[in-house]
Amino acid sequence: MRLKNYFAPAFFAGLASACASSTPVSTASTSPSPTASVSTSGKPLRWTGSLQPTQQRTGKVAPTGQSKAFGNVTLTALDPNRTLVDISLSTPLQETASLRWAVLLGRCGSGSLPIVGIEQFPVIEVGNNGRGQVTGEMSLTLPEDGTFHVNVYWQGSQLSDVMTCANLKKS
Repeated sequence: MRLKNYFAPAFFAGLASACASSTPVSTASTSPSPTASVSTSGKPLRWTGSLQPTQQRTGKVAPTGQSKAFGNVTLTALDPNRTLVDISLSTPLQETASLRWAVLLGRCGSGSLPIVGIEQFPVIEVGNNGRGQVTGEMSLTLPEDGTFHVNVYWQGSQLSDVMTCANLKKS
């Protein structure tokens, strides 16, 4: 004996009308929302600091001096993946130079690694008057909290190569 399925057309008609409903479907995402560009106050996320002279470090038993380099650092999130960099620097250099810099975890003097590869940070071009500046965008996600600093290097990227340093604060 064969049973006829009288309910199938009504079932499929109901299913089709449910799919055509105007109620939006919400999807739950496990990834965080892109909020790195705005702080909790609604203002753009910004980290600032003042570059201060640092005690020169050497591996030798000898007197060390203090570099006479000063300046300002401002890092402003443009969106979650781009940051506007503005660094101005006054150095004791009397010839042109290209200086490396980086954002690192912790406070000045810590031996931490940069938050991204040092080659990703644009160089600071210093003129023969000892003044340098870099202003522009770079691909960098600014952290929303924590303790960070900026090192500017004479050469290389070791702690012994640091010319000046700025502890950053969120503003």
